[in-house]
Amino acid sequence: MKHLPRTPRRRSALGAVMGLLLGAGLLAAAPTQAQAQSQSGTFPDRPLKIILMFPAGNGLDTSTRNFADALGKELGQPVVVDNRPGANGVIAFSAVRLAPADGYTLLVGSSSGITIPVAYGKSLPYDPFKDFKLVGGMLRAPAILTVPPDSKFTTIRQMMEVGKAKPEPLTIGTYSDGYYLTSQRLANLAGIKLRNVPYKGYPASLPDLAAGRIDIAYGDATATQELIKAGKIRALAVTGTTRHPNYPDVPTVAESGVPDFSYYSWDVFLVRSETPAPITEKLMAAVKRVLHGPDYPAFLRANGSEPMLDDMPAIQKMMVDEVTLYKSLIASTSAESR
Repeated sequence: MKHLPRTPRRRSALGAVMGLLLGAGLLAAAPTQAQAQSQSGTFPDRPLKIILMFPAGNGLDTSTRNFADALGKELGQPVVVDNRPGANGVIAFSAVRLAPADGYTLLVGSSSGITIPVAYGKSLPYDPFKDFKLVGGMLRAPAILTVPPDSKFTTIRQMMEVGKAKPEPLTIGTYSDGYYLTSQRLANLAGIKLRNVPYKGYPASLPDLAAGRIDIAYGDATATQELIKAGKIRALAVTGTTRHPNYPDVPTVAESGVPDFSYYSWDVFLVRSETPAPITEKLMAAVKRVLHGPDYPAFLRANGSEPMLDDMPAIQKMMVDEVTLYKSLIASTSAESR
């Protein structure tokens, strides 16, 4: 099934990934040590800004503002959140790419702005890997696979049995490219076929899910909680590597019969790749202190998420691996649709 137009890239996605592996991307060169030390000596001496590609009022906006408050306390300067939604992240990424490379403008980056457009070979006015570098993780969140309250299957194994027995695919509601691609991975690993039904958000899928017009839907861990308690939908499995603290009785997909499967949405902090190394290091240290502090992790867990990895090479490897995985999924689904 066609999901997004496949447009040619001006720059090779493989080149972007190799650039990352060779240290030319997210670890780009900085000014001379003397210049960097001079610039970083008083950093920061004015407010900082975090640019977010999503509108105000959603869950990620709330998490980002909470993080900004904690980061401001660590740095001794206010940190404000500037929402720049639109154009699938191009507006936000472009704003940071055009800002001074001085560490005062940070960007929240996620798969929808980094790995997915590279995997699809989208033509962008910037290179998500080469033009930005990491200064830390923010959060990651598993999804909840949900089904109608009277669904004929109560476990992933039963879903696999039904899916293999039915001549037509099971239907799955998704609301992002990441969920679409990971649903194809789930289908491949489970040995079944899933027909994608795209929505503009999880709430938009709920009437169809509750009425049984679709078989399964990806849900946000927080948004699903009250609906599950009310019996309007049922939780089938958690996509993380461990059970979710808010759903201790709901198994992971991996322990339910698909051992190689896991999925998290994620968000990290980026700055321009030309930002001096000492400034980047100050930001990295401050971000890490927030992630290991007493307040922000507790806030995340109460809202269905968890702190992101704080190991820069591990995050870089995760993103490279995700591009490789998504490219293979795109290629296989394109071949099936021909």
